Amino acid sequence: MRRETMSNVDTPVVIIGAGPAGLTAARVLTKLDIDYMLLSREKVPGENKACAGFIPSGALRDFDISALPRAHPVTTVRMKFPRQDMRTVEFGARVGVNVSRANLGMTMLKHVGTGSGEIRLQTEVGHVAVKQSGCELTLHNQGQSEKLTAEIVIDASGVNPVSLKAVQLRERLPDHLMGYTAQYQMRRPSSMDALNGVNDFYYGSDFSPNGYAWVFPRGHIIAVGTGGLLRFFKEEKKRMFDYLDHLISNDTSAKATLENSEVIKRESALVPLAGVVQPSFTDRLMLAGDAAAQCCPMTGEGIHYSMIGGELAAETAAHAVEKRDYSAQFLSRYEKDWIKAIGSNLKWGRWLQKKMVESKSGGLGTSLMGSDRSCRIVAEMLVGARSARATLLAVAPTYMAKKLRR
Repeated sequence: MRRETMSNVDTPVVIIGAGPAGLTAARVLTKLDIDYMLLSREKVPGENKACAGFIPSGALRDFDISALPRAHPVTTVRMKFPRQDMRTVEFGARVGVNVSRANLGMTMLKHVGTGSGEIRLQTEVGHVAVKQSGCELTLHNQGQSEKLTAEIVIDASGVNPVSLKAVQLRERLPDHLMGYTAQYQMRRPSSMDALNGVNDFYYGSDFSPNGYAWVFPRGHIIAVGTGGLLRFFKEEKKRMFDYLDHLISNDTSAKATLENSEVIKRESALVPLAGVVQPSFTDRLMLAGDAAAQCCPMTGEGIHYSMIGGELAAETAAHAVEKRDYSAQFLSRYEKDWIKAIGSNLKWGRWLQKKMVESKSGGLGTSLMGSDRSCRIVAEMLVGARSARATLLAVAPTYMAKKLRR
């Protein structure tokens, strides 16, 4: 039986944000029969999120979201590093899918199910106050404001969490740990659909200020983007979209893939590329997804990690409601759980990021591309089939041998 809260609150749990973390948290709380309210300022979850849209097969399997509409299987990765030709790695099977974030959001929303929760879209959270007696939130919807009270908040509102405006948990991520992405959504003729299934990665200063660019097709639509640490972007004189224009106009492979394509949308976003960031909790509050920097610094992939963070936050919230204990000491189990689950990959992803992309000459990545074996290992990491730590352990001997021969 569901246990009722002791306090006179509107709902035991509030989830802010309907991204992968928030929607996963809602799905878990529904299964556990815990009352909650999910709040999202978007009408269609993920519709305005600038994201390449690649989802690893592991995420599809672990969270049972294989039935995605208009999802396009990825079977091949191509990588281009400075002063080298494009290298191709064919996996021979699906390693993930490319999908629009709107399709992902609506699919995950349907999977939440009905029962113990209430979902309110087009509702913005303006303020979060955490008090000894509970949490108070100010909501805005179509020009109207209202108050909402809860026992506990899961803040999955993005890289700059709304709760941190009032709750002194941690500072905003500095520029050297914050990523910035710019992306075109492009439409191409249907005759080019044969090029689906291949995700391209471009490294080097021509394509990104110490990051990488990507070309990820999904049918008639292609996500063409670039990203890097915000600190490097601010040091450069070029706009981020200048890198995309250079890629589209000057790279042979990109020109072939994007021939006769047109830009239908320009978008940009901040991305946490910080590794493990602590703390991610305090009394009555947990951060999840991008809000907790649960994103791999090496690849920028955060969908799978956000789902894991949302799941663990929901499980902890359910225990807190059952025990009627919302203290930081009780919620600390959440941070221990997510660091155990994904912390190693975030930590070593940050290390690899420094070695592979924070160099105008290509860094470690350029050194590795001479070996077919190393190419495959790096490609496996890019599609989420190999962890950053496993990648490092696998390529370290090759990398060190090259260093010693210099």
